[in-house]
Amino acid sequence: MDLKYVGKDDSVFNTQDKASGEALYACDLHLPRMLQMKLILSPVPHGRVKGMDVSEALAVPGVVTILDWRNTPQVKYNRGRVRASEDVPDQETLFTDHVRFVGDRIGAVLAETKEAAELAVSLVKLDIEEYPAYITPQQVLAGPHVPIHDTDEIIRPDVIAFGDYDAEPGEELSQLSASSRTTHVAMENHCAVADYHVGSGEMEVWTGTQSVFGARSAIATIFGMDMHKIRVHKTPMGGSFGCKQEMILEPLAAAGAIATGRPVKLWLDRAEVMACTVLRHPVGTFVRGKFDADHKLTGVHLDILLDAGAYQTVSPDYCLSMAKKINWTYDMNSAEVVSASVCTNTPVSGSYRGWGGPELCFVMENFMNLAAKHYGEDPVEFRKKSILPPWSVTKVDNFNLGSLPLAEVMDRGAALFGWEEKKEMLAQQGHRYDENGDPDPEGRYLRGIGMAICTHTSGYYPRRPDWGTIVVKMEEDGSVSVNCNIHDHGCGSVLAFQKIVGEVLSMDPARVAIPEGDTLYNAIDNGCYTSRSVFVLGRSVMETAEVLKGQLLDYAQEIWNCGRDVLYCEDEAVRRTDDPSAALPYTDIAYYAADHGKGALFAAHTYWPESNAGPASADFSEVEVDTYTGHCRLTDFACVHDIGKAINPEVCRSQIGSAVQSGAGMVFCEEVRLDPKTGAILNDSLERYHVIRAAELPDVKVEFLEDGSADGPFGAKSIGEAALVPVMPAVLAALNDALGSDLSAVPVTPEKVLAYLEKEAGR
Repeated sequence: MDLKYVGKDDSVFNTQDKASGEALYACDLHLPRMLQMKLILSPVPHGRVKGMDVSEALAVPGVVTILDWRNTPQVKYNRGRVRASEDVPDQETLFTDHVRFVGDRIGAVLAETKEAAELAVSLVKLDIEEYPAYITPQQVLAGPHVPIHDTDEIIRPDVIAFGDYDAEPGEELSQLSASSRTTHVAMENHCAVADYHVGSGEMEVWTGTQSVFGARSAIATIFGMDMHKIRVHKTPMGGSFGCKQEMILEPLAAAGAIATGRPVKLWLDRAEVMACTVLRHPVGTFVRGKFDADHKLTGVHLDILLDAGAYQTVSPDYCLSMAKKINWTYDMNSAEVVSASVCTNTPVSGSYRGWGGPELCFVMENFMNLAAKHYGEDPVEFRKKSILPPWSVTKVDNFNLGSLPLAEVMDRGAALFGWEEKKEMLAQQGHRYDENGDPDPEGRYLRGIGMAICTHTSGYYPRRPDWGTIVVKMEEDGSVSVNCNIHDHGCGSVLAFQKIVGEVLSMDPARVAIPEGDTLYNAIDNGCYTSRSVFVLGRSVMETAEVLKGQLLDYAQEIWNCGRDVLYCEDEAVRRTDDPSAALPYTDIAYYAADHGKGALFAAHTYWPESNAGPASADFSEVEVDTYTGHCRLTDFACVHDIGKAINPEVCRSQIGSAVQSGAGMVFCEEVRLDPKTGAILNDSLERYHVIRAAELPDVKVEFLEDGSADGPFGAKSIGEAALVPVMPAVLAALNDALGSDLSAVPVTPEKVLAYLEKEAGR
């Protein structure tokens, strides 16, 4: 198909606004009479607030009121619930007197200025009866303890299984692995603004969220409000990676607005974001797998232990998300996944880019690399014995994974990376190099290579109902407005949809307006989760634009009194194959429809997906280890992604670059460190929380496999989350190859590298 806009590189729709500083985020909003909210947070990990002296705080000039558990609703809710009908554990309240971690919300100060609010918070005196704190799941599971919650403290989701693992013959290998807490490091800190109109009883909220309807549902549930009286606007978002998926700040700002009858802004600093919002789950796993005589994987048993933090929120579903992906990459006769989500007196764990996909891939790909080493086989060729063939149907949830070209992405990725050449070079010259990059048996630097593969998702189907309801309207001048519940994270979703409409209607995408999520105008929608945006909403937009295109052709046929088969759309006009000089501009058709009583040119349409074409990916990495300092760096990286069709290739490549930066950071350095006694965060600033900078990355080689076979728009599959899924195990595999190790817990910090080298030297 010859495409004019789709598949071409373009900058995201609001690049100029961001570069010039004109983009207005939630924190930039200033409403008349607006108050500033500052949270009063627990200084202890576990206890009961017996008293709270706010007299000095209330005396601070500019302080309007102080909220706590005594003067706000005590409705229990789950911040991860998108719709009120979901069956999830409700444990959290707006504010609490039973504090469960350092940073739990006790109350909030509302003041005329941020400075007054901060001063008032510092003057609040708390009397807290402290309880024993349980910082790890093992401490909670060990036996009797002071309950963190009356119910749902430990949740063991249903076992996901098929076949009979215990009866499976073959050699059994096993591995323990662990990944640590990390923070999302979105550039934009969390912020929400709420305005309650006392006379009408209406609430308006501005927030950088992944689900305006989820925010509306939470507010309606907590405050007993009719949903039609709550309007939530999605503001421009400076990144999320999952941290703005859950409803954390919106209900709090709403509580302040209701209490005062004035607009309220709640804007967190970096330390508060790390302590009070959501962190990536620490995950411990034990995997066992069996291999037949040909070294094909035949069965897997996996135990997962998830640290939920102080509240369960989405953690039980996270366990199930990991478990249900067990059969998405490898063909096996049997599998059994047993999981537990345990509350601890630590910051809340929750949504992170990939939603269980990176965690499961980390476990399985580490294990497959261990097995390849055990059998003395090349990791690429070893995997080919066990991968699922194209068009496989999963043994969990029973759906077709699509074209699934796992062998092809591996072969193309190996060629792009130079896998065979690098492998041969390491075999001949060894893993040690000197400062100049020359082979040297006594050299300071170690090098290694590694790889990993994955399959991910492109939507909810068939795990839960999904759909996309869209309205596409043509204005009188031929420009187009689209009503779509879109939530752009800053990664170009709006532009992707503009390009889809532009392609269908043969018009400049810049002439297509797509406002972001707004509950007043959009039909109810699932939000930006599980990589569904392009695959589900993009397809919905495409089909709706096709309906509008049909209307344009119908009116053109009526105007010209000709056959429909000679008509086509090109460059914002309907044209004729039998008369190259004839052209009806869209604006003429729009005025014709209005002037002749035909009505407005618009199409409303709902698309229900009946497939979930998971993208396949293969990542290859090279890592260098400094044996003097223990510092590790990524020196080469290549990946091939089965994307179906890249709507905007340059943005897709950027998604992959950010994923490599994030995934490598999780292997080398990223970790939210907690005080082992209190669970308080020890490195709650970007000065002390270490990330890999973009300048430290190599040029990431990217190749897309575009077969256009998926049901997404123009054959597109997902990329935003899939890009991260295989990065960690690919990087760790290269690190292990460099060290000659089988490390399976991350991060592998310089201290751990040096400890390993010292241990090996002493053997």
